[in-house]
Amino acid sequence: MKKVMLNNYGNVDVMNMVEVDLPKPAANQIVVETASIGVNDPDVVLRANGPFPTMPKDIKPVLPHSLGQDFSGVVTEIGDKVTRFAVGDHVVGMSYMNTYSEYILLDDSGVVATVPKNLDLVPLGGFYLGVATAYAATIRDGQTKAGQKVLIHGAAGGVGSKAVQLAKSAGAYVIATGSAQQIAYMKQLGADETIDYQTQDFTKLVSDVDLVVNLTGPKTLADSYQVVKKGGRITSVNAVIDEEEAKRRGITGTYSMGFMTIKELEEVIDLYTQGKLDVHVDKTYQFDLPDIKQAHLDFEAGGNTGKKVIIFGN
Repeated sequence: MKKVMLNNYGNVDVMNMVEVDLPKPAANQIVVETASIGVNDPDVVLRANGPFPTMPKDIKPVLPHSLGQDFSGVVTEIGDKVTRFAVGDHVVGMSYMNTYSEYILLDDSGVVATVPKNLDLVPLGGFYLGVATAYAATIRDGQTKAGQKVLIHGAAGGVGSKAVQLAKSAGAYVIATGSAQQIAYMKQLGADETIDYQTQDFTKLVSDVDLVVNLTGPKTLADSYQVVKKGGRITSVNAVIDEEEAKRRGITGTYSMGFMTIKELEEVIDLYTQGKLDVHVDKTYQFDLPDIKQAHLDFEAGGNTGKKVIIFGN
C-alpha cells in the first residue's frame, strides 16, 4: 500500500510516497481502508518546522514518520477479540500521525466510531480534528451555555466553522471574525454578528463577552483579554495563554487540545446526522504526491473557508 513518510522537515518536497506492507490486525485491532482525510494545521506546521513547543513529549513524533490526524473509511479486517466493529462498518476518527496511508491500523479502543452507511465519507474525512478542537475550545474548556456571548476568531476555517455551530447548538449568541469574503459563510453557519478582521478592530466593537475562542495567532489572543468580562473565559488552540494576564483580569484561560472521548465523538456524529453540524468541503485533492503537496501549499496560503480534504480512490 502507499503511505506518505517524512525523513526530515521543511517544504512540501520533504514528503515522500513509499510502498509498505498491508497492516495485519492483532487480536484487539482493526484495519480501515481510508476513504478521506483532512488537511490540518498540525500536519502542515509540523511538516515545515518539526514538533512544536506546546506538543506533549509523549506524542512528539520521531523521524522517520508519517502525517495525518482525522480520517473516514471502511473496516476491512478485525482481530479475533474485536466486538465494537464489524467488517464493512463505515467509521470516522483519529489516528495520530498515521492517516496519510491507504490503510490504517487501529486499536479497537481508539477514538473511532461508526457512522450510518448512507453518509458521504468524503466530508467526514475532515470531521474529527476540527470538531474535536472546536469541542474542546467551545464546550469542554469554554463551557458555553445558553444565553452567553461568545466571540470566535477565525470562525470560517475548518475548526472555526464547527465552533460556531457548536456554540449555536448550546444556545449562545455568537460573534464571528473572518475576512470580508467569509462574512456570508459565517452568517450561514449561524453567527449572530460578524467582524471583518482586516478592516475592523474587534476590541472597539466587542466587550463583556463570556468566552473568547482564539483559533488564530498570538497577537489576536493578546488583544482578546480586554474584551472578556470578569469571571469569563478565553480558550486558545494555537497560541499559549498568558496566565498572568488572565489572572490579572479575573478570567480563566485554557490552552485547548483537540481530543474527544468515544462518547463525545458519538454525540457530535449524532449532531452531524441530524443536520445540526456540517462539514463544508472547500476543496478536494487526490491521494498522490503532487496533489498532497498542493493541498499543503493551498492551506499555507491562508484564507481557508471550511475544510480541505484528501480523497482516496476515484
